[in-house]
Amino acid sequence: MNTFTRAAFAATAALSLGTTASAQDLRLLAGWDSSYAAVGDVLMPFIERLEEETTADISINVLGPETVPPFEQLDPVSRGLFDMLYTNGAYHFNEIAVGMTLDAMNGTTEDLREGGVWQAVDAQYQELGLKLIAVLYDLNGYHIMLKDEVGEDALEGRRIRGTPIYHPVIEALGGSPVVLPGNEIYPALERGVVDGAAWPTVGAVAYKWFEVADYMMRPTFGQVSHMVLMNLETWNGLDDQTRSEIEAAAQSFELEANGLFDELAASERETLETEGMTVSELSQEMGEMISGAWFTGTLDLAATQNPEAVEEIRGLATEAGVDG
Repeated sequence: MNTFTRAAFAATAALSLGTTASAQDLRLLAGWDSSYAAVGDVLMPFIERLEEETTADISINVLGPETVPPFEQLDPVSRGLFDMLYTNGAYHFNEIAVGMTLDAMNGTTEDLREGGVWQAVDAQYQELGLKLIAVLYDLNGYHIMLKDEVGEDALEGRRIRGTPIYHPVIEALGGSPVVLPGNEIYPALERGVVDGAAWPTVGAVAYKWFEVADYMMRPTFGQVSHMVLMNLETWNGLDDQTRSEIEAAAQSFELEANGLFDELAASERETLETEGMTVSELSQEMGEMISGAWFTGTLDLAATQNPEAVEEIRGLATEAGVDG
């Protein structure tokens, strides 16, 4: 834990000791700041829905990664220093990896709930003191932005920025993964340190990557899960009616989130094309291959951390037909 994070924890603990907050006065840590559309255009409407559709006086205050860095946020929420978390499962892979399996699926949260995948992931997080509230899915998934268009040999010999979850797809396409944080993508593309960068289909506009990359690889792969978690003690401290109202509002909003992300992705692509980016298509064979590579690679990686839980999720996904 770095000095900045320790200071944030200490300040939070002091505040908790000095005041007695209402059980419905909740603080949410977000893994992204408001420049990411999944915060302003999806998370904030979801929070408004929770506040409106619960009879209890719930107030949710959002704190971003300037409070606690995104890869360090799971622990303080599980320990009750904060009440809620908005994150992606890959961000806390070293603590629990089952959340990242959600990105490998091929279906809405309704499909995942009906198939038991949603509940299996929830059960694993509860063992760490966290309750899964909602999975706000961007079904448009991930893509790779490139300086040069896809070749006959896909990405053979190219250096592609990607955190470990992307490595199976990058390697299957012949590329070499380079691990860089998001804030280093622009200069790395600009200086030629990397030849491309993997990222969700929503997000490139805000970071102006169209200035240093000319192509968007298609087809996309996977889907982007934005998890909303709550500290389990906080959850259990709410009355039965409030918990029921939150669950109903969350399940309803999960489906609405698909539409919100669809609109964001369409707007994003239009803007990128206006700024000069062009779609570059993989061959049909390569396009069909990366879907399987993404599903298998993501679950294999998650299994290195939580083998039994991931094996259960893999079986449920296959039975439900959402396995990539």
